[in-house]
Amino acid sequence: MICLHKLKIQMKNTIKLFIVAVIAFSASSCQKEGCTDPTAYNYNADADTDDGSCTFEGCTDPNAANYDPLATISSTCIYDQIGSWTSTHQEISGDMTMSMGGMPLWDTTFTETTHPDSLEPAGVDFIAGGTLYVHYNDEPTDTGSWVRTGDNIAMDMMDTTLVMLIDSVDGTFLRLTMSGSESETDMGIQIDYNYNMIMEFDRN
Repeated sequence: MICLHKLKIQMKNTIKLFIVAVIAFSASSCQKEGCTDPTAYNYNADADTDDGSCTFEGCTDPNAANYDPLATISSTCIYDQIGSWTSTHQEISGDMTMSMGGMPLWDTTFTETTHPDSLEPAGVDFIAGGTLYVHYNDEPTDTGSWVRTGDNIAMDMMDTTLVMLIDSVDGTFLRLTMSGSESETDMGIQIDYNYNMIMEFDRN
């Protein structure tokens, strides 16, 4: 009888342990793992246990204006001119006509590309807030200011204001362009000319 009683107790304990194990397994199997951060790209509203898989969408390029250091999936990056740039290409092209009393005397077109060793300015720094530094090869750096309106940027240096178009800008490249026309009369000769300027830079 004593042995039978012990056997019954062991069986009861075994059954209790089995029931507890089943309940624990059922509870754990009901839990769903996933990303529980609502701001994440792969947020799972059904997950109740965060498994560390959250990813965040944003611009991952440190050179961009909208760089997001927390982003793990790159989306659209926005670039501006702010930063330090080194001159890589300068070109001036245009046409010129000379006439007297309405009679054409001379008509020509031209394109001039600056040798890489003679690029001036050698570089520019656009500092957030409007400060401008213009670097030269053999002259001291000029300090000025800049103001951007749309795609146009006005650069004030000493007593000179230069307004150029931001033709292209990305993480590593900047192209500024400027065009215009002028006319003057010298000793009765009418001189008319149109010009286009291109300045290209690489980001430092």
